[in-house]
Amino acid sequence: MKKVTVGEVQHNFGRILRDVDAGEEIQIVRRKQVVARIVPDCDVPEPDYPPFVSRAREIFGEGDGVPPSELIEEDRGERV
Repeated sequence: MKKVTVGEVQHNFGRILRDVDAGEEIQIVRRKQVVARIVPDCDVPEPDYPPFVSRAREIFGEGDGVPPSELIEEDRGERV
C-alpha cells in the first residue's frame, strides 16, 4: 500500500491512476492523516440474465421460418 500526499495527487494523478490500474491501493494523506483511499475496481461478475430466447420460443413457438428481412422487403415492394 502506497501513501501519497494531496499535493502529489494533484500533480501526478495520471501516474497514480496507472498504479491503481496495476492493482495497487493508494492512501491519500494530509498532515500525516489518511483522508482517502483509491482502490482498484474489483471484478464485477457478469449478471446472470434469464434465458430470453428460449422463453420467447416457448411462448411464441419457432415461427414460420421467414426471416424478418424478407418480410420487410415484401412489405416495401407492395408500396413502391
